[in-house]
Amino acid sequence: MKGIKKWLKRIFVSVIFLALAGWLVAAWMVRQSIAPPPPLPPDVSVLSLKPELRAGKTFLGKSWRGEREGLPVVCLKGSPLEIGFADGTLMQDKMHTLETEFMQMVQGYVPQHWVMELLKNYVMFRNRHLSEFVPVDYRTEIYGTTLGCSDVHPEEGNFYNRLLNYHAAHDVSYMMIDNPFVTRAGCTAFGAWGDATQNHHLITGRNFDWEAAEVFSRDRVVEMFEPDNGIPFISLAWAGMKGVVSGMNRAGVSVTINGAPSKLPDEIGTPVAIVAREVLQNAHNLDEALKIIRDAKVFVSTIWLVGSRADGKFIVVEKTPAVTNVRGAAGDSIICPNHFQTDGLKDDERNTNYMAEATSVSREQRLLELLKENHGALDVPHAADLLRDRKLPGGNFAGDGHRSSLNAFIATHAVVMDLSAGIFWAASSPHGLGKFVAFDVNDFDHALPELAVPADATLASGEFENARQARQFLQAGRRALKAHDAKAALEFAKKAEALNPGFYENDLLAGRALLALGQRDEAATAFGRALAAHPAFAQERQELEEWLREAKSAH
Repeated sequence: MKGIKKWLKRIFVSVIFLALAGWLVAAWMVRQSIAPPPPLPPDVSVLSLKPELRAGKTFLGKSWRGEREGLPVVCLKGSPLEIGFADGTLMQDKMHTLETEFMQMVQGYVPQHWVMELLKNYVMFRNRHLSEFVPVDYRTEIYGTTLGCSDVHPEEGNFYNRLLNYHAAHDVSYMMIDNPFVTRAGCTAFGAWGDATQNHHLITGRNFDWEAAEVFSRDRVVEMFEPDNGIPFISLAWAGMKGVVSGMNRAGVSVTINGAPSKLPDEIGTPVAIVAREVLQNAHNLDEALKIIRDAKVFVSTIWLVGSRADGKFIVVEKTPAVTNVRGAAGDSIICPNHFQTDGLKDDERNTNYMAEATSVSREQRLLELLKENHGALDVPHAADLLRDRKLPGGNFAGDGHRSSLNAFIATHAVVMDLSAGIFWAASSPHGLGKFVAFDVNDFDHALPELAVPADATLASGEFENARQARQFLQAGRRALKAHDAKAALEFAKKAEALNPGFYENDLLAGRALLALGQRDEAATAFGRALAAHPAFAQERQELEEWLREAKSAH
């Protein structure tokens, strides 16, 4: 007995020692992951400035915040510290809301606190060298933002380090592009010029699709950057963001970035949104833009649509951590989906799997059809119509919210840009359906209400609201099935079909409910209708075929 107690005591001490050692290692890893802020410049007088309300705008030094036709706008001018501090001070209410709702979204997917902490620390440790790949001017802007904005989540760690890492969140999501949640998103962009457009202007448009927290669709901000060193540019982004996903500069260069099949990187690099910022702040033409993109060390794969007024065209740049390829147009328009098409990348297994399983090819085919139909007549209102299109290839309508359509009611923002005229249009919420508001990159103060593109008809007709309610019924139906309440699930499926008829997910839910109720013939009919209504994803088609076989198996 004495030997057993001694043995148990040794085990207990060993467990305590290992736990303590693990805690110390974790604490060391977290400490190593905290990036120090850059040194402040000699002149920090901007830090003593207070906001002032003048002529309907809130000013801080040379920068200001206002509203244009319902959209929040901010104009940021000066040195990196001036830009950052003004951004944090003027936009802190939206920064607080954005971070809080973002955290709530993540917690919804990872409800266990210990798992959340583990993932957060893992990402922070992987990103521990991130500051080495972000130019010091942008790090100074980020630090200035934290000095101007109060930290409402100090429990989440160092504010500067946190905000720096948020600039890589876009890239982290790319690493999960094979994840079913992420593959349901799908950005689509196009560029047209010459004979393709009504006035031979260079016109580009894009949907930035991401099924994220509602705040990302609701609280987009039109940002005008006028740095002391560099080219002024306009961007549609979110409060506190120093990178770019959709933007145009005063020299007539535009950039939009789309996710591409990627993988967990071996090491960190520059966030793609920061690289896009580098392009807009420094490039006057395609050669300069390409050099910046080629030279950038990134850690995920991205597809870029880059346009240039000086060159009179758009190109697509397909970039991975190892390769940068350029794809030109065969005519006077070009499309940028989410899959690679250049030699050396198009036949990669990850890319071919993504093309077969997700919606990128369908969206590209539909956009090709629309560009052909509108050739020679394309102008900004037509460009907005393309981004709002809800049909499948061939012109078939299969219900609202179909992920194989260009507008699946999931876009967090949408933009149209006329590089020839220097005008940038940002769509009001929801999901690219609201009014497109015009901004002049050469005179940001000048309102252009006469150039606004009206809201889509689905808002006034109630069709969008019906589709939104139908989506909620489908979610409720899935929860009912999970709770083994097939009758309730069937009723939810019927309600969804009444509001959004012809959508395959309605019959998919109905079929599952009918199968659970033992009504095999009716279930088989529902599954057959769902298959005929063009399911968006290969996995859904395979599951439907399996359920259909199960429904027919009793005969």
